[in-house]
Amino acid sequence: MAGRRIGVGERVFTTGQAARLCFVTPETILNWIRGGRLRAYRTAGGQFRILRPDLLRFMVEEGMAAELVDGEAGRRPTCWEFHEEEDARYGSVLGERCRECLVRRSETLNCWQLHGLVPLTVRRVDHCKDCAYFQKYGERGPGGASDPTSGWSAED
Repeated sequence: MAGRRIGVGERVFTTGQAARLCFVTPETILNWIRGGRLRAYRTAGGQFRILRPDLLRFMVEEGMAAELVDGEAGRRPTCWEFHEEEDARYGSVLGERCRECLVRRSETLNCWQLHGLVPLTVRRVDHCKDCAYFQKYGERGPGGASDPTSGWSAED
């Protein structure tokens, strides 16, 4: 990033922070940087840093939820936070079930990775593609996150 000075207070992200916002691993962020898809610069210590405008541009181009960049401490809600807010808004009682869910108890960031794999996960819907949280945050995830539940039914 020769020739550009970083302003005082300009927001920058580590590869780990960018990974959480993009719902991918830090290694995927590194691959995108090395492949020229995501612009970044190196610190004196050799670490990559991503400027806020570059991350926003990339997320918009890739169809990701760019509003997360400026959200609460730069993080997206977990599935249970998302569903609790939705339940409160619409008067649903399904949120009570979330307290016992393994996804919540293990603090798993990408709920769709555990959905339906073990008996303790709460199934709000039969398939992730039908879930409002997955549609908003996971559907266009890393390289187009696929629905991990597409091969099973509620009876499985």
